[in-house]
Amino acid sequence: MNNRTNSVPTHVLDFLRGFAAVYVLINHTRGNFFMGGGRVVAEASGSLGLYDYTSLALLQATALGTEFVIMFFCISGFSMAHSIQGTSSPFVFYLRRAIRLWPPYIMAVALAAFVCWAVLQLSPEGRYASCATALCTLTGLLQMVFYIKVSTPITAQFWSLPYEVIFYVLCPLLLWRIAAIPLIYAATVVLSVIGIAMYGYEINPASSVLVNFAINAAFWFMSGVMAYHFLDRLPKLKPPLFWAATATLFIAVLGIKLAFGGSNAFGNFLMIVLTLLCLTSLPRSITARPLWNWGFFSYSIYIFHVAFLVLISLMLEALFGIRGSDISNYWAWILVLPPVLFGCWALYLISERPTNALLRRMKRKQRPVSSGTSPGMEPSQGRGA
Repeated sequence: MNNRTNSVPTHVLDFLRGFAAVYVLINHTRGNFFMGGGRVVAEASGSLGLYDYTSLALLQATALGTEFVIMFFCISGFSMAHSIQGTSSPFVFYLRRAIRLWPPYIMAVALAAFVCWAVLQLSPEGRYASCATALCTLTGLLQMVFYIKVSTPITAQFWSLPYEVIFYVLCPLLLWRIAAIPLIYAATVVLSVIGIAMYGYEINPASSVLVNFAINAAFWFMSGVMAYHFLDRLPKLKPPLFWAATATLFIAVLGIKLAFGGSNAFGNFLMIVLTLLCLTSLPRSITARPLWNWGFFSYSIYIFHVAFLVLISLMLEALFGIRGSDISNYWAWILVLPPVLFGCWALYLISERPTNALLRRMKRKQRPVSSGTSPGMEPSQGRGA
Protein backbone atom coordinates (compact mmCIF):
# COMPACT_ATOMS: atom_id res chain seq x y z
CA MET A 1 0.00 0.00 0.00
CA ASN A 2 1.46 3.32 -1.07
CA ASN A 3 0.10 6.73 -0.05
CA ARG A 4 2.22 8.85 -2.39
CA THR A 5 0.57 11.51 -4.55
CA ASN A 6 -1.00 10.03 -7.66
CA SER A 7 -2.46 11.46 -10.84
CA VAL A 8 -5.46 9.97 -12.60
CA PRO A 9 -5.11 10.01 -16.40
CA THR A 10 -8.13 10.82 -18.49
CA HIS A 11 -8.16 7.32 -19.95
CA VAL A 12 -8.82 5.88 -16.47
CA LEU A 13 -11.92 8.05 -16.04
CA ASP A 14 -13.04 7.19 -19.57
CA PHE A 15 -12.56 3.48 -18.94
CA LEU A 16 -14.61 3.59 -15.75
CA ARG A 17 -17.38 5.56 -17.47
CA GLY A 18 -17.43 3.13 -20.35
CA PHE A 19 -17.42 0.09 -18.09
CA ALA A 20 -20.24 1.50 -15.97
CA ALA A 21 -22.32 2.38 -19.04
CA VAL A 22 -21.91 -1.07 -20.59
CA TYR A 23 -22.73 -2.69 -17.25
CA VAL A 24 -25.97 -0.68 -17.01
CA LEU A 25 -26.76 -1.72 -20.60
CA ILE A 26 -26.17 -5.38 -19.71
CA ASN A 27 -28.36 -5.02 -16.63
CA HIS A 28 -31.25 -3.54 -18.61
CA THR A 29 -30.87 -5.95 -21.53
CA ARG A 30 -31.03 -8.98 -19.27
CA GLY A 31 -34.02 -7.46 -17.50
CA ASN A 32 -35.87 -6.83 -20.75
CA PHE A 33 -35.06 -10.08 -22.57
CA PHE A 34 -34.99 -12.76 -19.88
CA MET A 35 -37.96 -13.87 -17.84
CA GLY A 36 -35.98 -13.85 -14.61
CA GLY A 37 -34.72 -16.48 -12.22
CA GLY A 38 -37.86 -16.46 -10.11
CA ARG A 39 -40.06 -17.41 -13.06
CA VAL A 40 -37.56 -20.01 -14.26
CA VAL A 41 -37.69 -21.78 -10.91
CA ALA A 42 -41.46 -21.40 -10.55
CA GLU A 43 -42.26 -22.62 -14.07
CA ALA A 44 -39.66 -25.42 -14.29
CA SER A 45 -41.31 -28.71 -15.33
CA GLY A 46 -38.70 -30.71 -13.45
CA SER A 47 -35.82 -30.24 -11.08
CA LEU A 48 -33.11 -27.83 -12.16
CA GLY A 49 -29.56 -29.03 -12.68
CA LEU A 50 -26.08 -27.70 -12.01
CA TYR A 51 -26.03 -25.75 -15.29
CA ASP A 52 -29.30 -24.04 -14.39
CA TYR A 53 -28.21 -22.97 -10.94
CA THR A 54 -24.76 -21.91 -12.16
CA SER A 55 -26.33 -19.78 -14.91
CA LEU A 56 -28.80 -18.18 -12.53
CA ALA A 57 -26.01 -17.42 -10.06
CA LEU A 58 -23.90 -15.81 -12.79
CA LEU A 59 -26.85 -13.73 -13.94
CA GLN A 60 -27.12 -12.27 -10.45
CA ALA A 61 -23.78 -10.56 -11.12
CA THR A 62 -25.60 -8.27 -13.58
CA ALA A 63 -28.02 -7.00 -10.92
CA LEU A 64 -26.13 -3.84 -9.86
CA GLY A 65 -27.38 -1.39 -12.48
CA THR A 66 -28.26 1.34 -9.97
CA GLU A 67 -24.99 0.87 -8.12
CA PHE A 68 -22.99 1.49 -11.29
CA VAL A 69 -24.93 4.71 -11.78
CA ILE A 70 -23.55 5.66 -8.35
CA MET A 71 -20.10 5.06 -9.84
CA PHE A 72 -21.04 7.54 -12.59
CA PHE A 73 -21.99 10.12 -9.94
CA CYS A 74 -18.73 9.71 -8.04
CA ILE A 75 -16.66 10.03 -11.24
CA SER A 76 -18.68 13.12 -12.19
CA GLY A 77 -17.75 14.71 -8.86
CA PHE A 78 -14.09 13.95 -9.49
CA SER A 79 -14.24 15.32 -13.05
CA MET A 80 -16.13 18.47 -12.12
CA ALA A 81 -13.65 19.24 -9.35
CA HIS A 82 -11.00 19.28 -12.06
CA SER A 83 -13.14 21.15 -14.58
CA ILE A 84 -14.09 23.94 -12.19
CA GLN A 85 -10.39 24.59 -11.42
CA GLY A 86 -9.71 25.17 -15.09
CA THR A 87 -12.71 27.38 -15.82
CA SER A 88 -12.51 31.16 -15.88
CA SER A 89 -16.10 31.90 -14.81
CA PRO A 90 -19.40 30.23 -13.88
CA PHE A 91 -20.84 31.32 -17.24
CA VAL A 92 -18.12 29.44 -19.13
CA PHE A 93 -18.67 26.39 -16.92
CA TYR A 94 -22.44 26.39 -17.57
CA LEU A 95 -21.94 26.96 -21.28
CA ARG A 96 -19.61 23.99 -21.54
CA ARG A 97 -21.97 21.75 -19.59
CA ALA A 98 -24.91 22.75 -21.79
CA ILE A 99 -22.95 22.14 -25.00
CA ARG A 100 -21.65 18.81 -23.68
CA LEU A 101 -24.93 17.37 -22.43
CA TRP A 102 -27.96 18.97 -23.99
CA PRO A 103 -27.75 18.24 -27.76
CA PRO A 104 -27.31 14.45 -27.30
CA TYR A 105 -29.99 14.45 -24.62
CA ILE A 106 -32.49 16.21 -26.88
CA MET A 107 -31.79 13.58 -29.54
CA ALA A 108 -32.35 10.86 -26.93
CA VAL A 109 -35.71 12.42 -26.06
CA ALA A 110 -36.58 12.53 -29.78
CA LEU A 111 -35.64 8.85 -30.17
CA ALA A 112 -37.76 7.93 -27.15
CA ALA A 113 -40.70 9.90 -28.56
CA PHE A 114 -40.41 8.05 -31.88
CA VAL A 115 -40.27 4.67 -30.14
CA CYS A 116 -43.26 5.65 -28.00
CA TRP A 117 -45.25 6.59 -31.10
CA ALA A 118 -44.31 3.32 -32.83
CA VAL A 119 -45.25 1.22 -29.80
CA LEU A 120 -48.59 2.97 -29.38
CA GLN A 121 -49.46 2.31 -33.02
CA LEU A 122 -49.28 -1.42 -32.37
CA SER A 123 -50.47 -1.57 -28.78
CA PRO A 124 -52.30 1.56 -27.58
CA GLU A 125 -53.31 -0.06 -24.29
CA GLY A 126 -50.13 -2.04 -23.70
CA ARG A 127 -47.37 -1.72 -21.13
CA TYR A 128 -46.06 1.52 -22.69
CA ALA A 129 -49.37 3.37 -22.73
CA SER A 130 -48.22 5.47 -19.77
CA CYS A 131 -45.47 6.98 -21.96
CA ALA A 132 -47.99 8.80 -24.18
CA THR A 133 -48.43 11.80 -21.88
CA ALA A 134 -44.70 12.35 -21.40
CA LEU A 135 -43.43 11.58 -24.91
CA CYS A 136 -46.32 12.26 -27.27
CA THR A 137 -47.52 15.66 -26.04
CA LEU A 138 -45.84 19.07 -26.26
CA THR A 139 -46.15 19.67 -22.52
CA GLY A 140 -44.65 16.29 -21.71
CA LEU A 141 -41.76 16.77 -24.13
CA LEU A 142 -40.94 20.20 -22.74
CA GLN A 143 -40.91 18.79 -19.20
CA MET A 144 -38.66 16.00 -20.43
CA VAL A 145 -36.27 18.35 -22.25
CA PHE A 146 -35.88 20.56 -19.17
CA TYR A 147 -35.44 17.61 -16.77
CA ILE A 148 -38.69 18.24 -14.89
CA LYS A 149 -40.39 14.87 -15.47
CA VAL A 150 -38.07 12.39 -17.13
CA SER A 151 -38.88 8.82 -16.13
CA THR A 152 -41.07 6.61 -18.31
CA PRO A 153 -40.72 2.91 -19.25
CA ILE A 154 -38.91 4.06 -22.42
CA THR A 155 -36.65 6.52 -20.56
CA ALA A 156 -36.17 4.60 -17.34
CA GLN A 157 -32.46 5.46 -17.11
CA PHE A 158 -33.21 9.19 -17.22
CA TRP A 159 -33.98 9.11 -13.48
CA SER A 160 -30.33 9.98 -12.76
CA LEU A 161 -30.07 12.97 -15.10
CA PRO A 162 -31.86 15.55 -12.92
CA TYR A 163 -29.38 14.77 -10.12
CA GLU A 164 -26.49 15.38 -12.50
CA VAL A 165 -28.03 18.67 -13.62
CA ILE A 166 -28.62 19.85 -10.04
CA PHE A 167 -25.01 19.06 -9.20
CA TYR A 168 -23.74 20.96 -12.24
CA VAL A 169 -25.88 23.98 -11.35
CA LEU A 170 -24.42 23.96 -7.84
CA CYS A 171 -20.81 23.30 -8.86
CA PRO A 172 -19.68 26.97 -8.93
CA LEU A 173 -21.21 27.45 -5.49
CA LEU A 174 -19.94 24.21 -3.95
CA LEU A 175 -16.53 23.74 -5.53
CA TRP A 176 -14.96 27.12 -6.29
CA ARG A 177 -13.59 27.69 -2.79
CA ILE A 178 -11.35 24.70 -2.17
CA ALA A 179 -11.00 25.47 1.54
CA ALA A 180 -14.76 25.03 2.02
CA ILE A 181 -15.00 21.63 0.29
CA PRO A 182 -14.29 19.48 3.41
CA LEU A 183 -17.05 21.33 5.29
CA ILE A 184 -19.47 20.88 2.40
CA TYR A 185 -18.61 17.19 2.26
CA ALA A 186 -19.18 16.86 5.99
CA ALA A 187 -22.58 18.50 5.52
CA THR A 188 -23.52 15.91 2.87
CA VAL A 189 -22.53 13.14 5.27
CA VAL A 190 -24.74 14.62 7.98
CA LEU A 191 -27.63 15.03 5.54
CA SER A 192 -27.27 11.39 4.45
CA VAL A 193 -27.41 10.22 8.07
CA ILE A 194 -30.49 12.38 8.64
CA GLY A 195 -32.03 10.92 5.50
CA ILE A 196 -31.48 7.37 6.74
CA ALA A 197 -33.02 8.29 10.09
CA MET A 198 -36.08 9.86 8.46
CA TYR A 199 -36.66 7.66 5.42
CA GLY A 200 -34.73 4.43 5.94
CA TYR A 201 -31.95 2.87 3.90
CA GLU A 202 -33.56 2.80 0.44
CA ILE A 203 -32.16 4.87 -2.41
CA ASN A 204 -34.00 8.13 -3.22
CA PRO A 205 -36.92 7.50 -0.86
CA ALA A 206 -38.54 10.95 -0.99
CA SER A 207 -40.98 12.17 -3.63
CA SER A 208 -38.91 15.32 -4.19
CA VAL A 209 -35.81 15.22 -6.42
CA LEU A 210 -34.30 18.07 -4.40
CA VAL A 211 -34.72 16.18 -1.12
CA ASN A 212 -33.24 13.03 -2.63
CA PHE A 213 -30.32 15.02 -3.96
CA ALA A 214 -29.65 16.47 -0.51
CA ILE A 215 -29.87 13.17 1.38
CA ASN A 216 -28.36 10.84 -1.25
CA ALA A 217 -26.80 12.18 -4.44
CA ALA A 218 -24.90 15.10 -2.91
CA PHE A 219 -22.82 12.65 -0.88
CA TRP A 220 -22.07 10.51 -3.95
CA PHE A 221 -20.91 13.50 -6.01
CA MET A 222 -18.96 15.12 -3.19
CA SER A 223 -17.14 11.85 -2.49
CA GLY A 224 -15.63 12.19 -5.95
CA VAL A 225 -14.81 15.86 -5.31
CA MET A 226 -13.02 14.99 -2.09
CA ALA A 227 -11.11 12.22 -3.85
CA TYR A 228 -9.85 14.77 -6.39
CA HIS A 229 -8.57 17.20 -3.77
CA PHE A 230 -7.20 14.58 -1.38
CA LEU A 231 -6.08 11.90 -3.79
CA ASP A 232 -2.70 11.57 -2.04
CA ARG A 233 -4.50 10.29 1.06
CA LEU A 234 -6.18 7.40 -0.72
CA PRO A 235 -4.39 4.03 -0.84
CA LYS A 236 -2.88 2.71 -4.04
CA LEU A 237 -2.88 -1.08 -4.09
CA LYS A 238 -0.70 -3.48 -6.00
CA PRO A 239 -2.62 -5.35 -8.73
CA PRO A 240 -3.13 -8.66 -6.85
CA LEU A 241 -4.45 -6.88 -3.76
CA PHE A 242 -6.51 -4.51 -5.92
CA TRP A 243 -8.28 -7.35 -7.74
CA ALA A 244 -8.90 -9.19 -4.46
CA ALA A 245 -10.35 -6.02 -2.88
CA THR A 246 -12.45 -5.30 -5.99
CA ALA A 247 -13.94 -8.80 -6.01
CA THR A 248 -14.65 -8.61 -2.28
CA LEU A 249 -16.38 -5.23 -2.57
CA PHE A 250 -18.40 -6.30 -5.62
CA ILE A 251 -19.62 -9.46 -3.90
CA ALA A 252 -20.40 -7.48 -0.75
CA VAL A 253 -22.46 -4.88 -2.67
CA LEU A 254 -24.33 -7.66 -4.48
CA GLY A 255 -24.96 -9.58 -1.28
CA ILE A 256 -26.23 -6.48 0.52
CA LYS A 257 -28.57 -5.65 -2.35
CA LEU A 258 -29.99 -9.17 -2.44
CA ALA A 259 -30.36 -9.22 1.35
CA PHE A 260 -32.19 -5.86 1.44
CA GLY A 261 -34.18 -6.53 -1.72
CA GLY A 262 -32.98 -3.39 -3.51
CA SER A 263 -30.42 -0.58 -3.64
CA ASN A 264 -29.61 0.85 -0.23
CA ALA A 265 -27.26 3.17 1.62
CA PHE A 266 -24.87 0.42 2.74
CA GLY A 267 -24.31 -1.02 -0.72
CA ASN A 268 -24.02 2.45 -2.25
CA PHE A 269 -21.35 3.43 0.27
CA LEU A 270 -19.32 0.36 -0.64
CA MET A 271 -19.78 1.24 -4.31
CA ILE A 272 -18.23 4.63 -3.60
CA VAL A 273 -15.30 2.88 -1.92
CA LEU A 274 -14.93 0.61 -4.96
CA THR A 275 -14.97 3.60 -7.31
CA LEU A 276 -12.30 5.46 -5.36
CA LEU A 277 -10.17 2.33 -5.27
CA CYS A 278 -10.47 2.02 -9.06
CA LEU A 279 -9.39 5.65 -9.48
CA THR A 280 -6.12 5.06 -7.66
CA SER A 281 -5.32 1.41 -8.37
CA LEU A 282 -6.94 0.17 -11.58
CA PRO A 283 -3.99 -1.05 -13.68
CA ARG A 284 -3.12 1.50 -16.35
CA SER A 285 -2.17 -1.31 -18.72
CA ILE A 286 -5.90 -2.03 -19.04
CA THR A 287 -7.33 1.47 -19.19
CA ALA A 288 -4.79 2.74 -21.73
CA ARG A 289 -5.86 0.23 -24.39
CA PRO A 290 -8.30 1.88 -26.84
CA LEU A 291 -9.91 -1.50 -27.64
CA TRP A 292 -11.13 -1.81 -24.05
CA ASN A 293 -11.93 1.84 -23.46
CA TRP A 294 -15.45 2.78 -24.60
CA GLY A 295 -15.75 5.81 -22.38
CA PHE A 296 -15.66 8.13 -25.37
CA PHE A 297 -19.31 7.28 -26.06
CA SER A 298 -20.45 6.22 -22.58
CA TYR A 299 -22.92 9.11 -22.39
CA SER A 300 -24.51 7.99 -25.66
CA ILE A 301 -24.69 4.40 -24.43
CA TYR A 302 -26.44 5.56 -21.31
CA ILE A 303 -29.03 7.93 -22.77
CA PHE A 304 -29.94 5.97 -25.93
CA HIS A 305 -29.87 2.31 -24.94
CA VAL A 306 -33.29 1.83 -23.32
CA ALA A 307 -35.15 3.21 -26.35
CA PHE A 308 -33.23 0.77 -28.57
CA LEU A 309 -34.08 -2.09 -26.21
CA VAL A 310 -37.78 -1.24 -26.41
CA LEU A 311 -37.58 -0.90 -30.19
CA ILE A 312 -35.93 -4.32 -30.57
CA SER A 313 -38.49 -5.83 -28.21
CA LEU A 314 -41.25 -4.31 -30.33
CA MET A 315 -39.75 -5.74 -33.53
CA LEU A 316 -39.33 -9.22 -32.07
CA GLU A 317 -42.94 -9.32 -30.94
CA ALA A 318 -44.35 -7.84 -34.16
CA LEU A 319 -42.29 -9.98 -36.57
CA PHE A 320 -41.81 -13.23 -34.69
CA GLY A 321 -44.31 -13.20 -31.84
CA ILE A 322 -41.50 -13.32 -29.27
CA ARG A 323 -42.12 -11.42 -26.05
CA GLY A 324 -38.85 -10.40 -24.44
CA SER A 325 -40.19 -10.92 -20.94
CA ASP A 326 -41.02 -14.57 -21.80
CA ILE A 327 -37.57 -15.66 -23.05
CA SER A 328 -36.38 -18.51 -20.85
CA ASN A 329 -32.96 -19.11 -22.40
CA TYR A 330 -30.37 -17.88 -19.93
CA TRP A 331 -28.03 -16.27 -22.45
CA ALA A 332 -30.11 -15.42 -25.54
CA TRP A 333 -30.36 -11.79 -24.40
CA ILE A 334 -26.64 -11.30 -25.13
CA LEU A 335 -27.51 -11.27 -28.86
CA VAL A 336 -29.29 -7.94 -28.32
CA LEU A 337 -26.15 -6.18 -27.09
CA PRO A 338 -24.29 -5.70 -30.44
CA PRO A 339 -27.15 -3.95 -32.30
CA VAL A 340 -27.87 -1.70 -29.32
CA LEU A 341 -24.21 -0.74 -28.99
CA PHE A 342 -24.03 -0.09 -32.72
CA GLY A 343 -27.13 2.13 -32.54
CA CYS A 344 -25.69 4.08 -29.61
CA TRP A 345 -22.40 4.52 -31.44
CA ALA A 346 -24.18 5.74 -34.59
CA LEU A 347 -26.10 8.36 -32.60
CA TYR A 348 -22.87 9.30 -30.81
CA LEU A 349 -21.38 10.17 -34.20
CA ILE A 350 -24.38 12.36 -34.99
CA SER A 351 -24.96 14.10 -31.68
CA GLU A 352 -22.16 13.70 -29.14
CA ARG A 353 -18.97 13.75 -31.19
CA PRO A 354 -19.72 17.14 -32.80
CA THR A 355 -20.34 18.74 -29.40
CA ASN A 356 -17.09 17.28 -28.06
CA ALA A 357 -15.24 18.70 -31.07
CA LEU A 358 -16.77 22.12 -30.40
CA LEU A 359 -15.65 21.97 -26.77
CA ARG A 360 -12.10 21.11 -27.82
CA ARG A 361 -12.02 24.14 -30.09
CA MET A 362 -13.30 26.33 -27.25
CA LYS A 363 -10.61 25.03 -24.89
CA ARG A 364 -7.85 25.67 -27.40
CA LYS A 365 -8.95 29.28 -27.73
CA GLN A 366 -9.11 29.84 -23.99
CA ARG A 367 -5.95 30.98 -22.22
CA PRO A 368 -4.82 28.25 -19.80
CA VAL A 369 -5.75 29.03 -16.23
CA SER A 370 -2.69 27.24 -14.87
CA SER A 371 0.22 25.26 -16.21
CA GLY A 372 1.21 21.72 -15.35
CA THR A 373 -0.81 18.81 -14.10
CA SER A 374 -3.50 19.27 -11.48
CA PRO A 375 -3.14 17.34 -8.21
CA GLY A 376 -6.00 15.06 -9.13
CA MET A 377 -5.94 14.44 -12.85
CA GLU A 378 -3.68 14.65 -15.85
CA PRO A 379 -4.67 17.18 -18.49
CA SER A 380 -7.60 16.15 -20.65
CA GLN A 381 -6.79 14.57 -23.99
CA GLY A 382 -9.87 16.04 -25.59
CA ARG A 383 -12.78 13.94 -24.39
CA GLY A 384 -15.63 15.62 -22.57
CA ALA A 385 -15.61 15.29 -18.79
